[in-house]
Amino acid sequence: MTKVLTFNVEVEGLEDKIWRKIEITNRRTVAELAYTILATFSSLAYHLYIVKYKDKVYDGWGDIEEDYDSVPPINAIITKLGNLGLQENDTMKMEYDMGSTITFKITYLNSREFEKGNGNHYPYIMDGQGSGIIDDISNETLKDIIEDIDKTGEATYQALCMDGRRMKPYDYRIFDLKKNNLQVRRYFSKIKNGYEVYG
Repeated sequence: MTKVLTFNVEVEGLEDKIWRKIEITNRRTVAELAYTILATFSSLAYHLYIVKYKDKVYDGWGDIEEDYDSVPPINAIITKLGNLGLQENDTMKMEYDMGSTITFKITYLNSREFEKGNGNHYPYIMDGQGSGIIDDISNETLKDIIEDIDKTGEATYQALCMDGRRMKPYDYRIFDLKKNNLQVRRYFSKIKNGYEVYG
């Protein structure tokens, strides 16, 4: 039976500034939840990711960094969210870019019955705050940039846009829910293909 799962996703250390509430069906995979996160948080999606849940590590390659060699990886591309045995308030961690790691805290909130006719509706961003992340920097560096914006009121750090071509000032304070959902719709399949077809 198809269910709609709701997750709260926060950038670790910046939980009150950059977060999303995401709906996705239980028939989607752990990898597809990761792609949704990369899309909604404006990532360039060109680094490796892993998802940790209950002492297990999920990735899409079957080989992960040396730090995790003691834990056999599980294929995120074929593992359905509905098969994880999620309980309300269970938490997962997603690490993106193993060099300058950005860590997301993912909390499973609840589920509800899937309504027929909404097949193309999910994944869907219900709510959120903060424009997203910057590739190639860690949580700590991102926190420093945000603290500087809060202190000066100005956004001066130049970051690449999702198209990978344009630079613009990074201002975490800007968030438009409608535009963010359009962004997820535009980039989700591209990110999925990048990791699963061309990666």
